[in-house]
Amino acid sequence: MNIIRPRLNDFYNLPFRQEDVDFVIPFLDEDIPFYIDPFLLWKSPSQQDNALHLSLINSFNYLGYQFLKGNVDSLQILINSSECNEIGLGTSKSKIGKRIGQKAASDILTLFKDIPHISKSGFIHFEEIQLFVDNIAEDRISDITANFIKKP
Repeated sequence: MNIIRPRLNDFYNLPFRQEDVDFVIPFLDEDIPFYIDPFLLWKSPSQQDNALHLSLINSFNYLGYQFLKGNVDSLQILINSSECNEIGLGTSKSKIGKRIGQKAASDILTLFKDIPHISKSGFIHFEEIQLFVDNIAEDRISDITANFIKKP
């Protein structure tokens, strides 16, 4: 019998359901509509979560700094970081999501030029990007966050 929309626990015959656990069990063949909120990393009482948020902010601000210096690789790094297929979070109907394009990456990094406060001090809350750039919302913010913090 085929299981419709199988989750990881279904594939391995694990005896629990999503409703029984406090973590996300991913689907095998599509993303689950769940997101990483970098603000909650910042707000968390956990020092580890706070450190992940700081690492995200520092990495992203360094990318903006490199862009301001004329480093064209920063655009490609942001494009590559805009989709995180391996975590299975977001809105893709398959495990292969779509990255942002050159224009969206440029629009994001241009914020470091166009907004004096960000140009001077960088972002404090990375999720603010979705207020300034069209077609950047929780899924993109989550994927970029995941890519910047996934190693730890």
